[in-house]
Amino acid sequence: MTIILIAFVVFVTGVSKSGFAGALGVFAVPLLMLKLPATQAIALMLPILIIADIFSVKSYWMKWDSKLLYSLIPGAVMGILIAHAVVSYVSISHLKIVIAATCIIFSLKGLILGNSKWTLLSSKAGSLFMSSLSGFSSTLVHAGGPPLMMYLSAKGFSPKKFIATASVFFAAMNVFKLLGFSVLGILTLSEFTTALPFLPFALWGNQFGVFLQVRVNKVTFLRLINALLLLIGLYTFCSS
Repeated sequence: MTIILIAFVVFVTGVSKSGFAGALGVFAVPLLMLKLPATQAIALMLPILIIADIFSVKSYWMKWDSKLLYSLIPGAVMGILIAHAVVSYVSISHLKIVIAATCIIFSLKGLILGNSKWTLLSSKAGSLFMSSLSGFSSTLVHAGGPPLMMYLSAKGFSPKKFIATASVFFAAMNVFKLLGFSVLGILTLSEFTTALPFLPFALWGNQFGVFLQVRVNKVTFLRLINALLLLIGLYTFCSS
């Protein structure tokens, strides 16, 4: 049963990365925790994410916004470093509530009023803030997706550019998290050897995600992202 569960999570992660910019990733750890201890689920999830990142980056090779990534990745690193520095002082439940409320407000605005650009959010200051928040929340509560999704939605990118930029961003961020987890002893070689046999499921998930993505236009894609943000917000609020 555990093997089936891991295979399912790997497949869904592949679909999420290549089809929905990682939007479904917030549900991965809770699913693994149905059969695994929390620390093992968190540690195992990182190799799975990195494998899915590799396939997603390859699928959208050079479709990303390189100039934007130069401003996003330093912010994510800063957020990760801040998270490690203040982890003992932050209320995880309060952080989850803030992320949930932000997701719900942003998604309802997009679903009800349409995907008009938020000038402040899509500015350089918005880039630094949202990428830092993504790195910060990803390190503490494994919810780095929503801040970046909100930022890229505000930019009004096409689906390919949206997913490609998100893929490179999360790949870079997960490499930095890999270093931190390894230093702290949370992640060991055993997690990689456990995740490696499930590589085909990540590939199949990636291919299915790309299959879904090419069949939706920009307007539909952004509405789907807003709907997923609403779902993530409600889920995060209820689990906080």
